[in-house]
Amino acid sequence: MKKALFTLSMALLTGHFVNAQNHNTLWCDKNAKMKNTHNFSLQKTTETGKLNAIMKWGGPNGGATFSAANLEITNGTCESCKPVGAIGSGNYQQNWVIKVTDPSKAVTFAWKTTGTINVCGTGKLVIPRPF
Repeated sequence: MKKALFTLSMALLTGHFVNAQNHNTLWCDKNAKMKNTHNFSLQKTTETGKLNAIMKWGGPNGGATFSAANLEITNGTCESCKPVGAIGSGNYQQNWVIKVTDPSKAVTFAWKTTGTINVCGTGKLVIPRPF
């Protein structure tokens, strides 16, 4: 009985730990050093049918340019998604606005292009409805 309780408690602890790591953020987590400087993080949204996000790419010195073409959005479109990065530009963070296509369905974000997937991995962020 003690083994079963221990196993169950570890499974619950591990499950909550994994869920707690997401925090509405799509991490560039293939390389641990890039996780905090290369990510897509949802923010509090005030407008119905829209999602606000902060796109970070490359830290204070920038990185290779990242545009909306590098991010796959299922059930949404970029309403305002200025490119970020550009080495040496200081343009490493932008506020992005995503318009939800069908508010009755979830929205999924994922790294899209081969180069981005090679750098960031195949992570996905699913935002359930409603918006």
